[in-house]
Order: sequence, then C-alpha cells, then structure tokens
Amino acid sequence: MELISVTHELTKPVEGKKIFSDDMREIMHIKLKEGGVINEHDSPKHVLIFVKSGEVAFTVNNEVHTINAETILHMEPYEKHALKALSDVSILVMKC
Repeated sequence: MELISVTHELTKPVEGKKIFSDDMREIMHIKLKEGGVINEHDSPKHVLIFVKSGEVAFTVNNEVHTINAETILHMEPYEKHALKALSDVSILVMKC
C-alpha cells in the first residue's frame, strides 16, 4: 500500500506534478489559475481527466466540453486536446 500526496503549491498560471508512474500508467496533478491554458497536444495512451475542484473547458477534436468534479473525461489515444481553466482548477490526469 502507498499513500500518495496530491498537493503542491501553485506558483505559475499552470503547474503540474507527476505523482505516480510505472511502465503502463502515469498520474499527473495539474493546477491552473483561472484563464490558464494548456495548448493542443495528444497522448499515445488513453487519458482520463478527473477534476478535483473548479471548472475547465476541454477542446477535444475541435469540440468544447466543460468538465467539473461531477464529470470524468475519457480520451482515446492520439485525440488532440487543449484546455482552459474557467476558474482556479485542480485536476488529476491518468494515462494508461
């Protein structure tokens, strides 16, 4: 068993921290200040987005989706996506 802390200080508009990684999975904790942007990119793995707090607009394949703590976003490998924080936001990103 392992307890993993998902807290880190937000010192820039966008701040990320890898909190877990092995050969098949990776989990990142990302914080964005309101208005913070991550430009379009993709991943060779499935991506699951869990919003801990706040609200974020994800653009996936040119469609905008608003994600919050009541929504989980799943993206297939190589789906192009970008995001913009609609408020201060804290998200967990799982790649598997």
